[in-house]
Amino acid sequence: MLKQKTTPSAPEDVARLCRALSVETRVRMLALLQRRSLCVGALARALGITDAAVSQHLRVLRDAGLVLAERRGHFVHYAIDPDTVDRWQHAVVGLLSIENGHMSSDANCGMKQEGGER
Repeated sequence: MLKQKTTPSAPEDVARLCRALSVETRVRMLALLQRRSLCVGALARALGITDAAVSQHLRVLRDAGLVLAERRGHFVHYAIDPDTVDRWQHAVVGLLSIENGHMSSDANCGMKQEGGER
């Protein structure tokens, strides 16, 4: 199995994940791959798109570390990488969590401390 280890923490890594998930077809592919591993042809038939289009989408998902590829005879089967998905899940939750109003008092959106707007 090919495995790409990704440590999702840098802003560019999170942006890559967001770009990978920003296309409905790729989200649909991941939903299909949740059930079982599939080859390009099976994904293409299930999604109603060409093998070439599936390959391009899989490249983006592989680059984001979301899927693994495994050669089985003449075919390559793709599956979700559960370790990477778990790391991404924790990174996204961490990015979007708000801890007890941690916003700095210095972050006042351009408002003067006293006397209202500028």
